[in-house]
Amino acid sequence: MGIGERILYLRKATGLTQEEFANRLRINKGTISNLEKGRQKPSEQLIRLICLEFVVSEDWLKTGEGEMFISPEEALKNQMARFGEQAVVEAYKNIMKERGLFVAAGRPVNRSDTGDPELDRMVNTLYDLWAAGDEDLKGWLKVQFRRAFPDDVIEEVQKKQKATQGQASAG
Repeated sequence: MGIGERILYLRKATGLTQEEFANRLRINKGTISNLEKGRQKPSEQLIRLICLEFVVSEDWLKTGEGEMFISPEEALKNQMARFGEQAVVEAYKNIMKERGLFVAAGRPVNRSDTGDPELDRMVNTLYDLWAAGDEDLKGWLKVQFRRAFPDDVIEEVQKKQKATQGQASAG
């Protein structure tokens, strides 16, 4: 398979028409047609643009070796090399903020995934409220938590858990 066939394969894998593919690259549809049919070879600049736009391995596009798409980690490394580490981190933080997700200490917040949607919703809501960093809100949350789960209730649950764990290890 030549590079033109790999470009065709990539275009079809992304579900784009020649026109849509060309528009993403800011080139004309005829160029895509010529590339796919092997009548034209892509420039190094176009190869790099295709790889950046579609998160494709340059090795795969040029030679057919390796995986077609690069990992998210590799894509971030490429962006850091291109724009600088701080610029990528700031862009990431802005995207997380736009989507209503929080970034704590430069890392995305771990979301609860217990398998129980209702529990996940409660835990994630509590975490998101806490992560907002507002001290008044944190104080309110502490009061609400103590009201909902007094120390004697927590102690009783912990005793039951220990008893259950003791029975499981003895059995």
